[in-house]
Amino acid sequence: MTDVEKAPTAASRKRGPDDRSWHGRPVVAGLTVLGVLIAGAALARDYFELTFPGVGPRATPSASQVPAGSPSAAVGTPDGRTGTSGGQSTPAGVHLDTLAVQGGGANLVELPRTLAGRGYQRSITITCPRNTSADKHRDVTYPLRRRYLDLTTIIRPYFPDDSQATAYVSAIVSVEQPDGTVNRLDRGGQAARQDTPVKLAANVENADELTLQVRCESPTGLVVLTEALLTPR
Repeated sequence: MTDVEKAPTAASRKRGPDDRSWHGRPVVAGLTVLGVLIAGAALARDYFELTFPGVGPRATPSASQVPAGSPSAAVGTPDGRTGTSGGQSTPAGVHLDTLAVQGGGANLVELPRTLAGRGYQRSITITCPRNTSADKHRDVTYPLRRRYLDLTTIIRPYFPDDSQATAYVSAIVSVEQPDGTVNRLDRGGQAARQDTPVKLAANVENADELTLQVRCESPTGLVVLTEALLTPR
């Protein structure tokens, strides 16, 4: 009796060089390892970005965090406007103390040294009248040439002999009429004491001139106007 040849099983079959199923397995294994490495790198990146927000390419400053020296930081302009160097500036106003005094310059004095460094920015200091029949008020006039709409300022009297004394400041505008006559209009005023500064706001639209008129309860004092600002048309 002759022996019957047994068919080779899958376990006993030797893999030869032409076995395609064996050739694909190293490639699949390599891709799997590569995928694991990429996923691990992504997880590490997200961890560091959450743990250390300032690290990584996504850490960009917001608008409120822009440094003062950066190109988009606010800058000033000679005409009193503010804005950003990267875009169109926004008009903020013109300080009254930058205009030439047209009348009453003799009533202006320097800010006393005792008040220096105490928040009296952009100050206009006007002397008080002597409160006689010939000297009831002191005026200082500025040319506006109908270029502005409103005036705002803070009234801060200074009375070294009587801190409770009151000062009153009026904003009076002059408007020239077509026939050449000039109308003087009181656009409002405010009273203030040394310990109680008061804001003055006045409409100066179409005014050719602005006169600041000062009256004082005590003749030994001064009236300081700070941050006097004109809104342009």
